[in-house]
Amino acid sequence: MARTPLLERSGSLKILGAAFLAMVLFALWVSYAFFTKAFVDYDPVTLKTDTTGVNLPQNADVKLRGVIVGEVRKVSPDGDGVKLLLAMKPELIGDIPQGVTAQLIPKTLFGEKYVALIPPNTDIAGGATLQAGDTITKADVPIEVETLLNDLYPLLDAVDPANLSYTLSAVSTALEGRGTKLGTTLVTLNSYLKKTNPDVPELITDLTKLGTVSDGYAAALPDLGRLLRNTVVTGNTIVAKKSQLTAFFDEGTRLSNSLTDFTTKNGDDLVTLARDGRPVLETIGRYSTTFPCFLGSMRKIIPRLDSAFRGGTLHINVEVIKQPTPYDANENAAVTKAKLDKASSTAPAKNGKDIRATNAAAPTCLDLNQINKGQEAKYSSHEKPFKVPADVYKLVNVKKTHYKFGTSDDFSKNRSAASSASLEDLVQPSIYGIDSVSQRSELKILLGTSLGMKPSSVPDIGSLLVSPVLRGSEVSLR
Repeated sequence: MARTPLLERSGSLKILGAAFLAMVLFALWVSYAFFTKAFVDYDPVTLKTDTTGVNLPQNADVKLRGVIVGEVRKVSPDGDGVKLLLAMKPELIGDIPQGVTAQLIPKTLFGEKYVALIPPNTDIAGGATLQAGDTITKADVPIEVETLLNDLYPLLDAVDPANLSYTLSAVSTALEGRGTKLGTTLVTLNSYLKKTNPDVPELITDLTKLGTVSDGYAAALPDLGRLLRNTVVTGNTIVAKKSQLTAFFDEGTRLSNSLTDFTTKNGDDLVTLARDGRPVLETIGRYSTTFPCFLGSMRKIIPRLDSAFRGGTLHINVEVIKQPTPYDANENAAVTKAKLDKASSTAPAKNGKDIRATNAAAPTCLDLNQINKGQEAKYSSHEKPFKVPADVYKLVNVKKTHYKFGTSDDFSKNRSAASSASLEDLVQPSIYGIDSVSQRSELKILLGTSLGMKPSSVPDIGSLLVSPVLRGSEVSLR
């Protein structure tokens, strides 16, 4: 059986027909795409205006100084206005400055419109250019010819032709033979206008500012009215209280006279007081940071003193510690101002480890618990004293440990705890090894004179308390 040719088969014909229709539709779509420039790249810019008028076609030109830089792709309503999609040429958008305004201008009197971009007079954007996605909000649409004719038609329709002819005849008669004068007048008027025109922008600016000022006054009128009403009330109050005001002014005058007499007589003393008080105030200001801790310490120590002197009797626990060696003659506490200034040249210490030679004399509220923070001993004692850097003691010219600041190696670094001793060893040197009978008698005479007592009435504990102090030892009260 012979085969049916491919082109004679019904199925093949249907496929070929469908393919042909598809090619026709594709050709039509490609033609439409080329006509609408669907394959042309562009940078979208939005233009908003109140109205576009008439004769603004699709793909209308967008020009800048007469050069086509884009075209109108889409016009759509936007609330009370119109929104235009401008397709800007990517290679030219970089030459358009920001801040441009737009005008929809007809090419001829009744011709189609195009969008004219007007650059700003000055560079208000710092050299920036228009970018894709920007929006131009300032747009002007000139008066349409149709609008002008529509507005002019009722006027022409309302004028009677006879009256118009009479008016034109009267004007013609009035101007007859006066052409030269009229020309001269127009020339003169033109010269006046040339002189006036340069001042027109300034005049417009002044009128605009006058409108702004007028708006400000109009907005402030209610406040001004209220102020005037309040002024009337205030004036009436002053009139009603004039006797009191008179008495007040009289008293003020007498006070002023008294102050004048006082300052005249004591002016030099006030100047001297201010001059002499300045160093004191400066010192108080420098040490003002220590006032809170001083007052806080007084608040804590006063109840302890009241407890120690309860019942009019001093209650003490005496512990005599190992006698330190006396200070040498070259270890006097003579500190120069330069050394004190150097020892207070940096910020006060914030903790025990922060104490150094440059801030050892700086006023601070740093208490012993803060110095001993992190150490095993919470409170200072003879066995475990707070570790204060040796620079503090060297500041007051201490040169050796004296059994109070640890060993010599410790003194070269930091203060350390002194070695402990038994109570018998501590008491023995103070009473029997150092103080003789005559020395204790002299101490009783000294204490009796200071306390207002007879020397024979001074207890033996006085020698135990005072003798170590006079010899440079330490006695602690608990």
